[in-house]
Amino acid sequence: MPDRPIVVVGGPALDMEARVPYFPAVDGNVVATALSRHPGGVGANIAVGLARLGNPVILLGATGDDDTGAFLRDKLAQAGVDVAAMLIRPNTPTHSCFIAITPDGERVIYGLPGASSLETSGEINRDVIRAASTLHIGPAYREVALAAIATARESGVGVSYSPADVRWPEGAQAVLDIARRVDVWIINRIEAAALTGLKGPESALRQLLAWGYGPLILTCGADGVLIGNAGNITALPAYPAPTVQNTTGAGDAFTAGVITGLGMRLPIEQAARLGMAVAALKLRQSGAQAGLPTLEEALHLMRKT
Repeated sequence: MPDRPIVVVGGPALDMEARVPYFPAVDGNVVATALSRHPGGVGANIAVGLARLGNPVILLGATGDDDTGAFLRDKLAQAGVDVAAMLIRPNTPTHSCFIAITPDGERVIYGLPGASSLETSGEINRDVIRAASTLHIGPAYREVALAAIATARESGVGVSYSPADVRWPEGAQAVLDIARRVDVWIINRIEAAALTGLKGPESALRQLLAWGYGPLILTCGADGVLIGNAGNITALPAYPAPTVQNTTGAGDAFTAGVITGLGMRLPIEQAARLGMAVAALKLRQSGAQAGLPTLEEALHLMRKT
């Protein structure tokens, strides 16, 4: 594991999860069987996953000054994430999500905007980035992401990026601008389709490679991943999950595994395999940050599969 911390630019959110037997049609209704709350947020999920895998981690994000923000910061600290550099926005609610989950693990997410991300380049703690081993950019505003990447480049710090979903406040072009400046880009098939207009994951990946992006890892859920590197595409099947409670946070767990693998100087294919092992094990528990494995657990799954 690196001596210097991995710095994640992203934020936390509160996930309110409702267990439902099915998703209702428009104007329909369904009775939930359970309701629970869990710490979440893409940047926070990745940070907790990295910490669970044994990495020192600093999260650069924000919360409101409400009870939800205090709850999320406490949970991050308990998980081993350094939250000292996070911002607390006065008189502001913290970002929250409502997630409906079916028995087979499918989900629908509704977001309630609030404090979570850094909003301007002036809010970036550049000293923290300069001292990092790796910088990971999660969902972020273009100005913030580009300034953070520029700071990392000045100090020779490697950069990875996962834009996460298609709720991009500044549009797809901002995502493409950020991705142009990173060392490794991790996206899922929904994001790839939104960026290219092509529904097939391999077709979308080929388009992104033709545009000059890469190395690039495209996740396809239970179908595994596609890796685009130096113009070539490699398909890797997913590891079988021991059990599936729900898929919330699986992509973030995968990202944490990839970053850890690259920090171990593994080739990108092996780093992706580590990511898939982390994601497969994460599925065993509900909650975006529950069920995250240790490095030894993930390596054990890799060895026996």
